[in-house]
This record gives sequence, structure tokens and C-alpha cells, in this order.
Amino acid sequence: MALIKVFGVSLILLGFFLAYGLISSYRPLLFGTKTEATIVAVKRVNNKRFTYVYYPIFQFKHKNKMVKVVDRSRDIEENSVGIKEFIFYSANYGISRGPASTTI
Repeated sequence: MALIKVFGVSLILLGFFLAYGLISSYRPLLFGTKTEATIVAVKRVNNKRFTYVYYPIFQFKHKNKMVKVVDRSRDIEENSVGIKEFIFYSANYGISRGPASTTI
């Protein structure tokens, strides 16, 4: 009986941990605003396998200010400058491309 209670408590704690991770990953979607951003540059970073990873630098207007943000959630090709995308941005939580990223 004690083994079943310990197993049940551990499953509940695991569920809370997964729910917290899910909520924290969707905060930019919940609290952010959807804006149209342009990739203005590409940041080149050394990779562990003697190659390079290219991260996009987005530029967009947020509350009448121009904002430039590096998105490290995924890499892009080096020649992707000038592409426009819809992103979700919050000053507290950063950027997110959303569940369905749209390239314009």
C-alpha cells in the first residue's frame, strides 16, 4: 500500500513539473503581441562539430520602438536575410514563433 502511495505522489509531482514547463514555454504566446518581424542579419556561432550555426536577428516595432532580438530557438541558412515572419513578442519573456510559424 505504501508503494502505491509513493508511486502516486511521484506521478503527481512529475505532472506538476511538466505542466510548469509547458506553461513557461507558452508565456510569450499568452502575454505577447503578434508582430511582423524582418530578419536583418544573421549571427554566426561556432558549433561543437567544427561547423557554424546561424541564428536570425529579428527587427520589428514594439510600442513605437525598433527592437532587434536574436532568436536562438532554431538556426537558419546564411542567406535568409530579408525574410519577413510573424512572431509573438513580450518584453518580459522574449520572442516565440508560435505554434504555426508564418513566413511572408
